[in-house]
Amino acid sequence: MSLLRIENLTVALPQGAERPHAISDVSMSLDAGEILCIVGESGSGKSVSVAATMGLLPAALKITQGRILLDGTDILGFSPAQMRDMRGKRIGMIFQEPMTALNPLMRVRDQVAEIMQVHGAPVGNRVLELLEAVGLPNPATLARAYPHQLSGGQRQRVMIAIALALEPAILIADEPTTALDVTTQMQVLHLIRNIQQRRGMGVLFITHDFGVVAEIADRVVVMQQGAVVESGHVTEILQNPQHPYTLKLIAAVPHTTPPPRPAPPGHPITGRPILELVGVTKTYRGRGAVPAVHQASLRIGRGETLGLVGESGSGKSTLARAIVRLVIPESGAIRFHDTDLRPLSRGQWKPFRKRIQMVFQDPAASLNPRRRVGDIIAEGPVAHGEPRHKARARAIELLRLVQLDPGAADRFPHEFSGGQRQRIGIARALAMEPELLIADEPVSALDVSVQAQILELLEDLRVRLNLTMLFITHDLRVAAQICDRVAVMRRGIIVEQGPTAEVFANPTHDYTRALLDSIPGRRKNQT
Repeated sequence: MSLLRIENLTVALPQGAERPHAISDVSMSLDAGEILCIVGESGSGKSVSVAATMGLLPAALKITQGRILLDGTDILGFSPAQMRDMRGKRIGMIFQEPMTALNPLMRVRDQVAEIMQVHGAPVGNRVLELLEAVGLPNPATLARAYPHQLSGGQRQRVMIAIALALEPAILIADEPTTALDVTTQMQVLHLIRNIQQRRGMGVLFITHDFGVVAEIADRVVVMQQGAVVESGHVTEILQNPQHPYTLKLIAAVPHTTPPPRPAPPGHPITGRPILELVGVTKTYRGRGAVPAVHQASLRIGRGETLGLVGESGSGKSTLARAIVRLVIPESGAIRFHDTDLRPLSRGQWKPFRKRIQMVFQDPAASLNPRRRVGDIIAEGPVAHGEPRHKARARAIELLRLVQLDPGAADRFPHEFSGGQRQRIGIARALAMEPELLIADEPVSALDVSVQAQILELLEDLRVRLNLTMLFITHDLRVAAQICDRVAVMRRGIIVEQGPTAEVFANPTHDYTRALLDSIPGRRKNQT
């Protein structure tokens, strides 16, 4: 008998939605000792299937058909008290975003202990044992910390500790590695696999990335628009996919072989730099001095895309923010053409702001939720003196350029998907007609197929508009697809740089090799 069996489950959407059902006639099963990956893009029904299993569906969604059997018992008939007893005891869950799921006002030890106290289980030394079991260093120290004092990987390990506290038979992991660095992602994947093997649990793992599937799955279920379109053993699905959607998802996973890269017409990539950084150093000072960037030097030639890669905390974003004067480095030179930007006053810097623009990582946070998209895009040119009607007309042109309907100009950011919001962020940056575009992790939180579309769009814009780009990412697969050269950062220091193909084929620094070895599915694809 399967640990968990979902049979013909249908969940209806509210009237007026784009389709009648969030999921329709979905069936799957999970056995003890296996990892089942549910794969699909946002809106495919992955998380709805899991929320129904945990009794966490929003009130607007209604189950109209089907059964969910836990050890042969249909849990859809459980009372609220029975569901609360089941959560944590029989099924533990790791949520996608631990910073949202963890209580910011509670220390780590209290949050891990809380689930045991709610279920009447003894706490004792169990909190420290769990923190140690999930590989956290100095458990006694971390137990006293608040979530904001931990790294993303540490917060995710705390979530895993909470999910394991009552030793459930089933562990549900909802996109637990999507926004993590490749090395941290690999550590979390190995941790989940090792715990599953030691305890014989069944793991239901939700992801949109077939690279992750190749690394961890035993069996795979592929979902599209609320339906299961393909399922089977991981080897069968990866080597002989049958459904066009499965083929599309596998094809969308970026790889580390750089494709041919055309130069902008009439403007070949040249050695003369548009941007040159020499010995840039930035230290954050609070209770102590924290060196974020140390003696960083790099050059970007006209028409070139330079990838700046490294883990969170490596100094990538600080270096980018120093270029656009969001932080001020204490030493070094930042030369744009022949002008050193670092010593300029705010007024002296203003003309350069038009020529250097930035696409931020999270468009939902960087777009004003109270303004319509057309006004958001037109805002920069208007601030620099362009008549509003001309700026608004230009905004319409830019929406077409980034492959959005002109009608989007009259809508608000929350009315768009993540990929569409990122296109709006790109249009806003292009409204100033910049020479240099800085893209700070612009695809890290997107589905792989949407990610591929944004990368293709950026490459198309580079060629058509003769753009020069600094592209920041923690994912070397992404860097391989879009960057002519890469610079690798670790703890504020650029440890290696060179042509992308050369660095990826023959890395000279141990850190670069570690990043490459941490790419999900890479080693399995090489064997």
